[in-house]
Amino acid sequence: MTKILVPVDGSPNSDKAIHYALTLARCKDDLLIFLNVQPNYNTPNIKRFATQEQIKVMQEETSKEVLDHSLEIAKDSIAPIRTLLRTGDPGREICKEAQESAVDSIVMGYRGLGAVKRAILGSVATHVLHETSCPVTIVP
Repeated sequence: MTKILVPVDGSPNSDKAIHYALTLARCKDDLLIFLNVQPNYNTPNIKRFATQEQIKVMQEETSKEVLDHSLEIAKDSIAPIRTLLRTGDPGREICKEAQESAVDSIVMGYRGLGAVKRAILGSVATHVLHETSCPVTIVP
């Protein structure tokens, strides 16, 4: 059994990663894990305008839309698909899930930030490449 983690966010780059992961998972023994990471909105400014329950509902609804979109793309897959929602920093949460699920590889899209923003902020893809111990495929 091969387990492939595919972080999804509903973007065109994420869709490309799903398509590529589908070419890798070609049998019933393989498992695709679609992971959506929602930002942690637990900040003082957000708390002034929304309750913790409202934030959680919004995160779940947003994640459901993204995961439903991803499942629609993969509707013809013969490999089983598991969907997950995590909350927090996307790079960290992807790496944590990869370790906890003992995945064989990660397939993810790359969204370019530009040289200056990438130098200051880094990128999710760069974080995952440096922090995970499994192979990572970045789909352009």
